[in-house]
Amino acid sequence: MKRWEYKVVTIATNATLTTKQYEKAAQEFEERLNALGAEGWEMVQRADGFFFFKREKNNSF
Repeated sequence: MKRWEYKVVTIATNATLTTKQYEKAAQEFEERLNALGAEGWEMVQRADGFFFFKREKNNSF
């Protein structure tokens, strides 16, 4: 039976930014998501600035 662990990350997404600031924020956001993906986290949902991730839990106790 698969077991899961979960992570909740908050990322502000409703700030008013200039185009240059928006591009920088998008790049930082992408880097953060790629780091989580490299750790095995898969994003499963986003709601109101909350991002929910899951990954299969190591079955060794």
